[in-house]
Amino acid sequence: MDISKIELPNVGVLTTKLNENIIQELWQLVDDAKEIDEPYNKKLSGNITLSLQLKNGEKILSQILEEMTAKYQESYGIPFNYLRTGKENYITVLDSLWVNFQYQHEFNPIHKHSGGYSFVIWMKIPTHYKEQKNLPITNSSANTTSISNFAFIYSDILGVIREFVFNMSDEAEGHLLLFPAGLKHQVYPFYNCDDVRISISGNLGISISE
Repeated sequence: MDISKIELPNVGVLTTKLNENIIQELWQLVDDAKEIDEPYNKKLSGNITLSLQLKNGEKILSQILEEMTAKYQESYGIPFNYLRTGKENYITVLDSLWVNFQYQHEFNPIHKHSGGYSFVIWMKIPTHYKEQKNLPITNSSANTTSISNFAFIYSDILGVIREFVFNMSDEAEGHLLLFPAGLKHQVYPFYNCDDVRISISGNLGISISE
């Protein structure tokens, strides 16, 4: 008996490891933001100590993001319903860019972003998910995978709420994760670490091109 497998349409996410030169340029943006000191917290959902706006990120990230969004469209199509009207020529514009400084016990609740695409770049992860899940508050729990990690939240084809977790450790540093802006996600708190977790996030707006 021949049984065929049929995959139903869905979208995913893309990730890449940035080279060291790009990472160093991003660290310079972070240092510049500390000097300017323009808090960005009021525009964000995170319950974290500090977020700062980053400026001039286009020079560093434009080519990478252009390649990533082109690959995304090739892999999954256009994840924007309002563009499926015959006007599928568009360009992406970096609308916003910021850096998050997250300390222990702080978190980003479930939220989504504005625009077409969003991304996160993990710059510094001072904890390791394996150590975090072995803490007393977690090691006897039925759920040891969430603590300290980044996660997407979505409904599957049966309407069941699913969670896809990205494990956080120094191995994640330097990785960029691109996803549709409307995809809900969250960052769980970490514990027993006084150091700061640093990540850069941004939104890509969509502009119809003639």
